[in-house]
Amino acid sequence: MGKDNIPNDNPAPTIDPDNVLDVEALALRTGITGDQAQALIDRIGNDREALEQAARELKKP
Repeated sequence: MGKDNIPNDNPAPTIDPDNVLDVEALALRTGITGDQAQALIDRIGNDREALEQAARELKKP
């Protein structure tokens, strides 16, 4: 949430790998498991755009 408790539609460009809520939010947004999201963070780092792209690649048939 941003100023005045208004939800932030523009998330930070990075994900905090130690914040379970950030990891789970990535998983929910991209349709992967929390464990898969954590594995991507461990492998790629905390760049949100790169993580979301990698997560979409995991979901491709």
